[in-house]
Amino acid sequence: MVSHSAPICPPRRRHAALAGPLAFAVAVLMAWASAAAAGTLAGQVRISELVLGQPRDSDDQSNAVIFVSGFQAAPAGGRQLELAQENKSFHKRVLAITQGEAVTFPNLDKIHHNVWSQSKPKSFDLGLYKFPEVRSVTFERPGIVTVFCNIHPQMISTILVLPNNQYAVTDKSGAFRIENVPDGELPVYAWVEGATPAKQMAVFRPGETVTLEFKLTSQRIPVRHLNKEGKPYREDY
Repeated sequence: MVSHSAPICPPRRRHAALAGPLAFAVAVLMAWASAAAAGTLAGQVRISELVLGQPRDSDDQSNAVIFVSGFQAAPAGGRQLELAQENKSFHKRVLAITQGEAVTFPNLDKIHHNVWSQSKPKSFDLGLYKFPEVRSVTFERPGIVTVFCNIHPQMISTILVLPNNQYAVTDKSGAFRIENVPDGELPVYAWVEGATPAKQMAVFRPGETVTLEFKLTSQRIPVRHLNKEGKPYREDY
């Protein structure tokens, strides 16, 4: 009598069919366990501003950048970073990125802007353009890049190019949190525009949270600065 039941897969073929999904599941679990076991950095930044030469507590504790140093890592893929120009100002006063990332500079105004920087890590001049044109710059080296417009002196922004993606930018409360910090003793820096960066050493262990507090005294870049030719800005901007 002939049986019409489904054929039984040979053992080797069955194992081969399971190998792919099983390997994928193991890889996902290992990645999840690694992320869950990594260290965390959290804390608070207190910013003071110099007023007539005297420090005064700021009501706004935002735009301080906290970053873990001591190692390099490739940028996170798929990010689209931009520093838009609108209403004669940049959308962000501070933009933190990882070295190797590109930043686009869309002009949302129907008037011309000329974005430029003469900072040592990255010097560039995007020339005159207006809406809807977009231009971009890739930042290969870590460091502080101060960005201006050659027509409007009040347009000032800072791009902080970092060696890895373990960083955070504070909100108005000054709080910060960084996940997935590698194990070991690593330097942690706090930076804000116009202040000397503060540094603390921290030991990171899997599954543990390190809490740090930083105090910074800031002095903003003055609006009355020279243009890219080293000359004063026109008064009728």
